[in-house]
Amino acid sequence: MKLKIIVITILAVLAASLQAQEVWSLSKCVDYAVQNNITVQKMALQTDYQKLNLNTSQWSFVPNLNAGLGQNFSFGRATGNDNITTSQSLASTNFNVSTSMPLFSGLRITNQVASDKLNLQAAIEDLNKAKEDLTLNVTAYYLNILYNKELVNITQEQVKLSEEQVKNTQALVESGKKSESELYENKAQLANDQQTYIEASNALKLAILDLCQAINYTDIANFDVAAIDTKSLLETLDLSLVSPQDAYAKSLSLRPAIKASENRIESSKKDLKVAQSAYYPQLDLQAGYSTGYFHSFQLNNVGFGQQLKDNSSEAVALSLSIPIFNRLASVNRVKQARIGILNQELELENTKQVLLKEIQTAYYNALAAREKYTAAGKTSEASRISFEFEQLKYNGGKSTPFDFNNAKTRLEKSLAQEAQAKFEFIFRTKIFDFYNGKELTF
Repeated sequence: MKLKIIVITILAVLAASLQAQEVWSLSKCVDYAVQNNITVQKMALQTDYQKLNLNTSQWSFVPNLNAGLGQNFSFGRATGNDNITTSQSLASTNFNVSTSMPLFSGLRITNQVASDKLNLQAAIEDLNKAKEDLTLNVTAYYLNILYNKELVNITQEQVKLSEEQVKNTQALVESGKKSESELYENKAQLANDQQTYIEASNALKLAILDLCQAINYTDIANFDVAAIDTKSLLETLDLSLVSPQDAYAKSLSLRPAIKASENRIESSKKDLKVAQSAYYPQLDLQAGYSTGYFHSFQLNNVGFGQQLKDNSSEAVALSLSIPIFNRLASVNRVKQARIGILNQELELENTKQVLLKEIQTAYYNALAAREKYTAAGKTSEASRISFEFEQLKYNGGKSTPFDFNNAKTRLEKSLAQEAQAKFEFIFRTKIFDFYNGKELTF
């Protein structure tokens, strides 16, 4: 029975460990970041705020409804419900209900609703841009982890080579074919490689920390990311490069920042019409009902219900307000609205210029990264061949530990440079693909 409990406990611990070590894909990281990022959450709240503004303006078409209740006590001369003023102590209660609705307001409400709709769309695009910026950041951190993982593998292989070399040299020293000085040199190289491996491992931990902080994930110790098929990915990256002009033309209809600016321009135009509506007369329909109850402390009083019936009053009215002069307030608001349009048009032009510069930078960065990766590949291949020859020479007793370790160091450096160039090429090309309307996936 005890053995069964122990087995169940071990299996439960293993299951929990496996679950905790679940790797994260890029899409999962992005989704988690979007759900937990403060900036994105604030943008979402701004969207909700604009929705409420729109809802408020839409309800402006509907009649309002107000009710009132008043209580008054009079001592001395007072006017009763018969409209006769006498010396008496009197209590009166008044009830009223009123409503009004705009019949014509110079299309102010219509244009305000249209403006609020456009502001809501702009807020939604701002939210989309915040998500895009976050996606780019998460992608960069994600690839940085993969790059540091590859560095760890490279340095680990170097440690294995050094360990093998120390083992071989030890055997040769024992057989009298190598001096002990060469053994110590190889051991020193092994210690150096082990230190490099530790540094690479620490860099990987920091890269994981950066991504976890970027997505606001706290269980850093059990966090890992999924590997990507870089070989297949690299075979398709060159085909995705198009001209910056073509990518810019496509981005104009896709980028949220452009859409947000365009919506704000149209909203500003509606705001101008809202301001101009102050030039027109405003016609309102009004209706009301009132009644009251009077109680004299010296006289006999009619019953409460009868008084409410006798004192009731209903009214329906049309109210026309004609603007003549309001100290230039309307004129200046119209001028301010025109300035607002010009300002939003400048914002759109600036956004377009920034977008074009970003696309041009992304394009030439991708080209430079491709050339760097190609050159790094050639360098690492040459270093590999050079090391293999040097290894054969050293094992044959025709080379020194210095030459062998020097060739090995060059190989490690070239492999690290190739790995760095590879992931930079992937990231730079994916960014340009993103501007060209493609999704950031691997």
